[in-house]
Amino acid sequence: MKKIRENTKKVIEKCREKNSEVAAVTKVFAGDKYIIKSIIDSGINILADSRLKNLKKFNDLKIKKMLIRIPMKSEIEEVVKYTDISLNSELETIFEINKYAKIRNKIYEIMLMIDVGDLREGIFFENYNEIYNTVKNVIKLKNIKLKGLGTNFSCFGGVIPSEEKYNILINIKNRLEKDLNIKIKEISGGSSGTLSLIDEINIPKDVNQLRCGASIALGIGLNDMPFEYLHQNTCEFAVELVEIKKKILNNKIKKIGVCIINTPGMKKEYFIPTDKKIKIIDINNDYIILDLTESEKKHNLNDEIFFNLSYGGLLLSMNSPYVRKVYLNNL
Repeated sequence: MKKIRENTKKVIEKCREKNSEVAAVTKVFAGDKYIIKSIIDSGINILADSRLKNLKKFNDLKIKKMLIRIPMKSEIEEVVKYTDISLNSELETIFEINKYAKIRNKIYEIMLMIDVGDLREGIFFENYNEIYNTVKNVIKLKNIKLKGLGTNFSCFGGVIPSEEKYNILINIKNRLEKDLNIKIKEISGGSSGTLSLIDEINIPKDVNQLRCGASIALGIGLNDMPFEYLHQNTCEFAVELVEIKKKILNNKIKKIGVCIINTPGMKKEYFIPTDKKIKIIDINNDYIILDLTESEKKHNLNDEIFFNLSYGGLLLSMNSPYVRKVYLNNL
């Protein structure tokens, strides 16, 4: 927990250097309020999640909640009830949000998403007429506030953040302000992948929000590369040795360990043994099979083997009812 708090504070400090606010993306923690409260205590002002179920768990927390995906029509009533901001690109959806916001006597904020080539959500940047028409209609709605423009990088299309891509967004912002005589105060410019490049590319000062999750949770960014100033070993996955046998592997005698995992969907690449001399042979829903031959530690039956987790591994673990969570506050 201490390392997650330290990561959060350092991410906030780094973004503050570039005049950017941090929306803490909490999806990987599966709505775990104990962890979320610790993140809030570190100085976060916005919680962001793509799972409405998680955001509903935070209803009693006095902090802005942001749904970082487009709402489905079937859930808009709950989206308005349990969140304050969401990503949007469809005018019909925004009209529906306005309807329920009016019922709740609430001013609901939207981040209009612009697709600069990554093929995730957003109006394609070349379709200015559609962008203009959407904003023109949005600013007329009494229960909707246009919080700003947003974009995504490094998702479906693999588009990397760059000064050129940001300038596309800034030019759209400037054009809208001139054509509609409005002021757009926020540009949400991506995620932890953008944070990876924050010192390498010229990010315009208009980009003043980043949605960061992987950097806070695991100290990683673009292409899962670690940040030198953040902790990567924020969590450990412990499994118990239920079998240790000498077996033939690739025509050699090896010391093979079998551990119980009981977590469906796990993959070999999700696990990083803390003992670098242990190798993962295979994994399925029940077992993880290990080559213990080169490890310098003497392993006994029922010993625990520890792993650090990738983002995907942490996400599955936190969402699994079969994984017991233990919180260590001072490590």
